[in-house]
Amino acid sequence: MFDLDELLKVAGPNPGDNHWLRDAKSGAQYLKRNSASDEVILFANPGQMIAFTVLAPQSRLTPPDGDALQNARFDPTGHWALEHVSGGGEPDRMYLSSPVDSYGCSALDGAEQLVFRRDFTGVDKGAMRTELSQQLVQALDLYWLDEEAAYCKLDEHGDIQPIIRLRDLSEALGQNSATLVTIDAEQLHRYMAVTDTALVTKFDFTRYPSGSFFGWHDPERSETNDNDLFYHAGVQNNASFANGAMILRPVLTKEMLIAQANRQWNDEGKEYATFKAQDWKNNQLAEISCAPWALASYFDKDSDLPFQVTPAFFRPEVLQKYKADPEKYRLEHRSISARGGWYLKSYDVNEAGQVHAYLYDLAKLPYSEQLYWQSFNEWPKAPISERAYQTDFEGSFSSIPDPLVDLKHEVAKLDEIKPDYWDARGRDLADTVHYPISASTEEWANSLLALDQLVVEGFVVKALRQRLKSAGREFEKAWQSLKLLQEVLLAGGLDEDEAKEILEPLRLLHHLRSKTKGHAANTEKQALIKQAKKDHGSLPAHFRWLASSVQVSFDRIIELL
Repeated sequence: MFDLDELLKVAGPNPGDNHWLRDAKSGAQYLKRNSASDEVILFANPGQMIAFTVLAPQSRLTPPDGDALQNARFDPTGHWALEHVSGGGEPDRMYLSSPVDSYGCSALDGAEQLVFRRDFTGVDKGAMRTELSQQLVQALDLYWLDEEAAYCKLDEHGDIQPIIRLRDLSEALGQNSATLVTIDAEQLHRYMAVTDTALVTKFDFTRYPSGSFFGWHDPERSETNDNDLFYHAGVQNNASFANGAMILRPVLTKEMLIAQANRQWNDEGKEYATFKAQDWKNNQLAEISCAPWALASYFDKDSDLPFQVTPAFFRPEVLQKYKADPEKYRLEHRSISARGGWYLKSYDVNEAGQVHAYLYDLAKLPYSEQLYWQSFNEWPKAPISERAYQTDFEGSFSSIPDPLVDLKHEVAKLDEIKPDYWDARGRDLADTVHYPISASTEEWANSLLALDQLVVEGFVVKALRQRLKSAGREFEKAWQSLKLLQEVLLAGGLDEDEAKEILEPLRLLHHLRSKTKGHAANTEKQALIKQAKKDHGSLPAHFRWLASSVQVSFDRIIELL
């Protein structure tokens, strides 16, 4: 974690502290320490300091010319430009100029400026814009996220990792356009290793008491040329300065990165969890590692090792994490994936309500995710689902009806053809609709809410009213979609009993949703829960029955519309 307080103490101003005023050299030492930290400064201009960086070819920095680097004219407002040159007895020419062309230092020829400070003259009213090298951003596969104020990427778990942070310090310091830009050190060193570059930081710390400083009067001067740190400094009774340049060389090499990539590709060093599983090959229950070398292919009949498709069983709560965070996880009806990260190819739920997955697929998860699944692992209470047996072992399509899958398919078709009576629901909403599989009343209520949002809330009240107007039928302004749908069906020729029967599952769904996720009294909620369990044996069984009824009703309504 970057220590912003330490930076601000170094940057100042701190006019009441004479020791601080006379110790600008500590700023250079701070930058040296920062270069060895987890988060390296690319640009900083708070208080009485400025630090600005470029990447330069290592070949031009070995050996380093400290004097040339100190005298280079770094300019954070420098930019790429189309230049026009005329006169001098030569033909006019146009060329693309690099921001480093103006640095006046041959050691920086071919350098890459990383931070650009820009101002849209006459348009921008606030702080200067801070932009990053697109070569760096794209090579590291980074994307800007406003909520993080950073360029980010995803890790193997699908979590967002800020890599290059932009901190606007203007308001906190009362200093217009005060900005700090930092980069994750590991990603910086990876980039430097691949591009054969090193980070050159030009810095200036000039400390003085504002309002009572009248210039330099023969300050005591010194120079430092030490281990890629070059600066000259001066100090007088109540002021000091230290300005110069520093080189940060990559601690990684291309060979190290290649070896690392090969280890990751081959899963070298990866850990594997052990699961209670049904070893049906050897007709036993056993605790089995999901490591590749602990399992045998389904076609390897000579090995005594359990098959790769050995199932492990889990309490239904294992899926709650994925249901609770649809932004990060995509929970399909037979697979799970983390955004930009891992993928569990197959899972299902058996007759006992247990989630089951094959050891081969669990092995593909990061070890920490394997341990999460392991924490819900238990011995099987029933075999794998009939659907899983049909699709995974018989190699056939499942004959087991799945009303939610069918319902989502019908909704997706409506989203695509966009009839006037339908408000497209979108895949993100559809992905939140799942069967509850635990005894949790909250999971059941959340499933009801999601299903109601997918189906009932999709009907457009305005369009249904228009249909009634066109049919010459009256309606009340307070009527909502279900009552309007009933009247539309009546206008289409259905009798009242038939229309009510068709709509009853949707009415029941909407009623349950409003009572379990609304403001109904707790006694009323408990009565509904008790009745659902009494009628169907469990909340998951009730939901599956209701989803099936809703699917049949929905198909019939769409057909009539």
